Amino acid sequence: MFPAVEAMEQLAADTCGRFPETDGRRLSDLRFDRFLRLDGPTPVAATNRVEKKDDGSLRAALTTRIQSKKTGIGRSLEHASLTVGQARSMDKALSLDVAASLAGICTAVEPERIYADMVPFGPAYRNICSDLLLSADGALAQVRSPQPPDPRNNLYLGSPYVLDAAFHAACVWCQRYLNNVAFPVSIDQRTVFRPTRLESVYTARIVPVQTEKEPFVFDIFIYDDESELCESAIGVGMRDVSGGRARPSRGFSEPAETDPLHSLADRVAGLVLLERKALAPFAAAALSEKEKRRLEPMTEQRAGAYLSARLALKRLSRMLGNSDDRRDVRQIETVAEDGRRPMCPRPDGGRAFCSVAHDRRFTLAAAAETPLGVDVEPLADKPLAAAHLYLHAEERARIEQSSLAPARAALQAWSAKEAAAKALGIDLAQAWERVCVCLLSEKESRLKTDDGRSLTAVHATVEGHLFTLLTEGENP
Repeated sequence: MFPAVEAMEQLAADTCGRFPETDGRRLSDLRFDRFLRLDGPTPVAATNRVEKKDDGSLRAALTTRIQSKKTGIGRSLEHASLTVGQARSMDKALSLDVAASLAGICTAVEPERIYADMVPFGPAYRNICSDLLLSADGALAQVRSPQPPDPRNNLYLGSPYVLDAAFHAACVWCQRYLNNVAFPVSIDQRTVFRPTRLESVYTARIVPVQTEKEPFVFDIFIYDDESELCESAIGVGMRDVSGGRARPSRGFSEPAETDPLHSLADRVAGLVLLERKALAPFAAAALSEKEKRRLEPMTEQRAGAYLSARLALKRLSRMLGNSDDRRDVRQIETVAEDGRRPMCPRPDGGRAFCSVAHDRRFTLAAAAETPLGVDVEPLADKPLAAAHLYLHAEERARIEQSSLAPARAALQAWSAKEAAAKALGIDLAQAWERVCVCLLSEKESRLKTDDGRSLTAVHATVEGHLFTLLTEGENP
């Protein structure tokens, strides 16, 4: 099959060669209506049919001609078409914090599995070059051209392999969350800002737009390692082109369900969960100058936690406004004046109460109108062995009397006190002394401070981790 990305290259290059006054790197209304089969080494005669429109734009179509063996009557077949020139602008911006991170629980898929089972294309078109990351928020992929590079050095739109690999990422996303092997059949607008190079690696961010029915719609953004947007494909329409014959690998499809942290999210103004591995190589470009200065001396491990926390808080800040938040991500400061506490500015200039927590895998951030604390812990027995350090005697008795397994009860108590320290603005050691765990159940814990205030901690267990949100009062 002649790939859609090659059809775009041929049509754009030929049309702009014939009409050099047109802007061939801004394409619109792209359609891929019919496969162009390439059988063996025999060349296929194809024509670029160009029609000038009333608005001055050019409609280019890749066509072939066939002839009936019975009647001898010939007819033209249109395989791909696009508009070059004065098309209506549909450029969409993706904020850098969203471009550089993938929210939610992620699935990693190895390139070897993708090209063996999911997108079985030839060697030249296997160009997702590291684990593809998927979540309900979309996909994040490292993409490149085949190595050694394609010998062509005059590609008008840049490397066709980069966008093609981004299409593969969207296809795998459809298989995972929609149980559908979908491929691109249309693009509303493709804009090439900086042609991608054959020797470089890029980051593709795939954003689901409409996934209720075919054609499913995605926006695709491709960045270089300096966070510069190289090209975008807006309104990529995808559907099953196999007539139902192609099916996802057995056991791979897992439709997106209700947010596993909904019991926490329902109690606050906003909540963001990131996996630390789901950050783009250019994620640090989303930091303010102040945030960058704090990042510079950090070790790799600490820097990863710090960076994911900053991105989570910036995304959280946007959740507190409307969908048209145009703030420059570098102007969203997420470190308070004391250089220690997290900060979540609202779009109106105010500040929300916020809290952030992380472990080696996850970063969790939440915001509310009243003080709160969050915590995330891997499921482990260690808190039970150390219970004498952070629990009073009566609290340890409640651990033993709880309907929960002792290790789980101790972990919830530990996590609740971690969250309480953040909500109350005190040191963890102070929380051990001043906060008492009064009740432990599977999804909720009740606590009291030494001055009589009631606290409620809500718990959720996801992916072998305990997530905790604590707020003041008995009915947050």
